[in-house]
Amino acid sequence: MSSKSTEPRTSSLWCSDCDNRRATQLHPYILCDACWANRYSTQNINGKALPYKEIIKAQLIAMDLWFKDGETRAEWHKRMEVDGRSALRRYTGGKKGKVEIHQEPAGDGGGGS
Repeated sequence: MSSKSTEPRTSSLWCSDCDNRRATQLHPYILCDACWANRYSTQNINGKALPYKEIIKAQLIAMDLWFKDGETRAEWHKRMEVDGRSALRRYTGGKKGKVEIHQEPAGDGGGGS
């Protein structure tokens, strides 16, 4: 079923921000996934809470994987599928296999004995 069904709209089922999509989050507000992410999805970097979508965009720009002028979403997805793999390898230092996102802070290595 699409997100825009013909069922009657009730405030408890439709996003209170965009009013176009079904709500998936009920607390603290009735929101769809996209609107919840716009309001609340953050990542703590160097002690600052930054909007997650902005962090992802900055990473994609740094990897030359953001939208190019005149590129459709379908063209972008196809380019991401091909170029994304090699860009990810370049970004991770050419490592193959599982890509580790989390890195331990520099220091003594974990405080064992």
